[in-house]
Amino acid sequence: MRYLLLLIAFAACTKSSDTTIALPDGSVTFQLNDHADTMEIPVSILKDSIIVFGIRAALSGTTSSEAHWINFAIDTPAISNYQEQYGNAKLLPSDCYFFYKSLTSISSGSTISDSAALNITQQTRLKPYTTYVLPIRIQSVDGNTEGAGADKVCYYVFKTGAAGSISKEGWSITSYSSASGSNLPAKLIDDNELSTFWTTNTTQAMPQWVIINFGSDITFTAVNYYLPTALKYPTLGGYPTSIEIETSMDGNNWEVKGIFAGNIENNMQTLSTGITTARYLRFTVLSAVIYSSTYKIVSISGIKLLP
Repeated sequence: MRYLLLLIAFAACTKSSDTTIALPDGSVTFQLNDHADTMEIPVSILKDSIIVFGIRAALSGTTSSEAHWINFAIDTPAISNYQEQYGNAKLLPSDCYFFYKSLTSISSGSTISDSAALNITQQTRLKPYTTYVLPIRIQSVDGNTEGAGADKVCYYVFKTGAAGSISKEGWSITSYSSASGSNLPAKLIDDNELSTFWTTNTTQAMPQWVIINFGSDITFTAVNYYLPTALKYPTLGGYPTSIEIETSMDGNNWEVKGIFAGNIENNMQTLSTGITTARYLRFTVLSAVIYSSTYKIVSISGIKLLP
């Protein structure tokens, strides 16, 4: 994974300190450039990576003769304040971040703390061209929630760009030819492209097909399908050698977008359809390599659309 370290120093306000034991009120606080309370960060959602933000606190006035501890925290209710002040935005989903380290310290003789570590992850779960916000506050200084830590929230604003694939939100399986055990076609649209998978029934020969309802009209240019890692491609077989892609606006009238020879690399293949708008997609495996030299089945772990 790619690691990116962005160190963001938080300056302190100007109130001076005349004690080395209890810090003055407001002497540790957030202050961004030009007294702003937002930090805007562009985020690519083409692939998942870990982005590590190093967050530091600063002490105004003279250096202290003893260590002080600062704890940062997420303040999710503050998203409403951001929306009132700056307009529409979504709260960054909780599965897309975590505080690897939230507690920092300003050591004796220093005015700058060591770095907290906020990790941003799973960017591909985010929607394209969307503003996400994560409010952060100083929760406590030396265990005290009032006093030195000013009651101010800083908003991390994450703006996404184009997607590597189109969101599967709202997708469902309309019908399918067969399935084996618990390996049902719903596994094709669960955003797990390598582990969960649809397997056809061992007693039915090709062709095998599945129909996906997108829930709305979607414009796309290609279809990706993936093979599960358990298939150990090409060792065990069970993968397509010919695929037909059809689309429909009503689920009844179908247009063939292409018949494609299997050409799998890195457990996936991209099938170019040209610019296509549809509400339904029928993915048909016309032929496949026999699995383990015995079973006429095929296993597909995921289907995606490319914009």
